Amino acid sequence: MPSAQELTFRQKAWRLSPMYAAYFTLFGVFTPYLARFLTAQGLSPRQIGVIVATVFGVNIFAPFLFSLISDRTGQRLPLIRLGFVLMGMFYLLSLKSGDFIWYLTVFGLFGIFLSAVLPQMEGVAINVLDRDRSRYGQVRLWGSAGYVVVVWVLGTALDYWPVTILPVIGGVLCAIMWGTTWLVPKEARTDPKQRQTARSLETVPIDWRQVAVLMVVVFLWQIGMAPYNTFFDLFLKERGFPASQIGFLISFGSICEIVIFLVIARWFQRFSERQLMFVALAATVLRWSVLSFVEGSFALVLGLQALHALTFGVVHSVAIHRVGRLFPPSRMGFGQGLYVSVGMGLGLICGNLLSGYVWTGAGVVFLMGAGTTAVAAVLVFFGFGAIRGVDRT
Repeated sequence: MPSAQELTFRQKAWRLSPMYAAYFTLFGVFTPYLARFLTAQGLSPRQIGVIVATVFGVNIFAPFLFSLISDRTGQRLPLIRLGFVLMGMFYLLSLKSGDFIWYLTVFGLFGIFLSAVLPQMEGVAINVLDRDRSRYGQVRLWGSAGYVVVVWVLGTALDYWPVTILPVIGGVLCAIMWGTTWLVPKEARTDPKQRQTARSLETVPIDWRQVAVLMVVVFLWQIGMAPYNTFFDLFLKERGFPASQIGFLISFGSICEIVIFLVIARWFQRFSERQLMFVALAATVLRWSVLSFVEGSFALVLGLQALHALTFGVVHSVAIHRVGRLFPPSRMGFGQGLYVSVGMGLGLICGNLLSGYVWTGAGVVFLMGAGTTAVAAVLVFFGFGAIRGVDRT
């Protein structure tokens, strides 16, 4: 296996992209249809909410656990391979019928490794790309493409096949993911003395007030996103939408999100973080409010899905951008970990628990999301300010 330094960017991309494509394809099999799978197993909405909250809640600690091990051993790829094997094993175990505790345990363990391997993949990719790391998006894009395609295809397939096909597909994908890791070249080596020097140069104080504002905003935003992530599929199904249309609608939202990722850099040159975040959150409030009253209009839901470009694409991009300015390079890992833990972890835990208790099949669950997002928008309007210290753009 050649080292990363011996490869061109194109060669690196072709070796890294399959791993990303397979991982996010698995994400597309699992996330949008988990509630449907659990409903078919006889679980109640409250039980589903608890399970989904657990799956996302492990984001609070799982990434840090794998990062600690990899930092001490210097072995990322073996950890990634182990994670892929265990993910496949636990997903396939969900085919065995059981009660609420059984599915909570199986999917909780699955979620630990699903969330733990991603930061390791990112670390490997950045090190392999080395001087080409600014072109990381051209690798990550294949992950988004895999997600879009599988959600769309499964939307049609589930009109003809039982939901028990999902763990089978997931198990196969985990095996493929394991295989793709053997294509990944050796990482570019980083001089330990350079890392130590970077840490010793860290003298700029962090603006913890603005960090706190951002984390509260992200927390409230993810509470609002939780009903969409968990119950959107069931919400449309109960209103007579066929699975093929549901799959297309979910995929369409992700396509709009990808478009934003391609153009957001230009928007940062024209608008402030505060302006972008406020407009995106205001659009999110509109989206959830209107969706709560939808009965059967495909065109209306399609239009609301186009807003996913703002409600996820812009909000996520601004949050990542602002974390990059709030934390210096030597603390960037901590900053990104904090964002994942508060948003994808704590926010989705609370959001899914609330959604499970509020869910009755009616749109009131989305009104709850609109309410928490409205609070986040107000906090951005009055709380987002200049970041004290050096401007790290």
